[in-house]
Amino acid sequence: MYRAIQGGCGAAHPSAFHMSRPEGLPNYVLLLIRSCGEFEIAGKSYMVLPGHAVIFAPGTPYSYGNPEGEYQDDWLHFEAEEDSRLRELKRISNRPFPVRDPGSCTALIRQILWETSFAPVRYAGQNVDALFTVLFNHLFASCEEEVLEKMPNPYRERLQALRMELKNSIAQKHDIRECAGKIGVSPSYFQHLYTDCFGMPFQQDLIRMRVEYTKYILTATDLTLEQVAGLCGYTGTVHFYRQFRQVTGTTPAKYRKNPV
Repeated sequence: MYRAIQGGCGAAHPSAFHMSRPEGLPNYVLLLIRSCGEFEIAGKSYMVLPGHAVIFAPGTPYSYGNPEGEYQDDWLHFEAEEDSRLRELKRISNRPFPVRDPGSCTALIRQILWETSFAPVRYAGQNVDALFTVLFNHLFASCEEEVLEKMPNPYRERLQALRMELKNSIAQKHDIRECAGKIGVSPSYFQHLYTDCFGMPFQQDLIRMRVEYTKYILTATDLTLEQVAGLCGYTGTVHFYRQFRQVTGTTPAKYRKNPV
């Protein structure tokens, strides 16, 4: 089980701020770093960029601040009982690492603090433990070797929001130029960012989302194939049939009879 002690989101300190704990603390400390910072952890020095995290294990000496300007972070002090997650947490502790989805981690910290303070007592413990599990999974995923090899994508949160927007408006026409404008980059750079973030080109991902939605509509409704095509963003059935078959290896009609 995990217990939040205290924490906060969006904490800001002037350049004169310098946190120093030469003997560490008896509990764990998680920082999601929103500004540049200079850290010293167990005798090692680090220059840390925004979008990184660090977890201080109990008893670890550390200090940090940003002498070049304001220091900002989200922070969480917590206690934990020994289990497999805690052993994995110890493995990634005491060194900064890039977080691939800092916005989600911030939201989870905020919810952990809310549940700790305001949830009914009979539910609070389970809710907090579940939220810690999700938070740790985000952090573990960020520490996977392939993630560490890449610099954090500064457009990741905007791209993730755009991807959800695409999924929720799949029947509409989505143009690369328009989507790039929403992110604030050129179409060619947008293509690069999108592929880097999601592992496939924009157009391929859009087709995949349309086909997945098509599968759902085919099995959940008795609409005609022409109606299904329109709901899934296709203006004609020929293109609809062709793309569906290219992705799934079967036709919409056959899939409706025998979903796989």
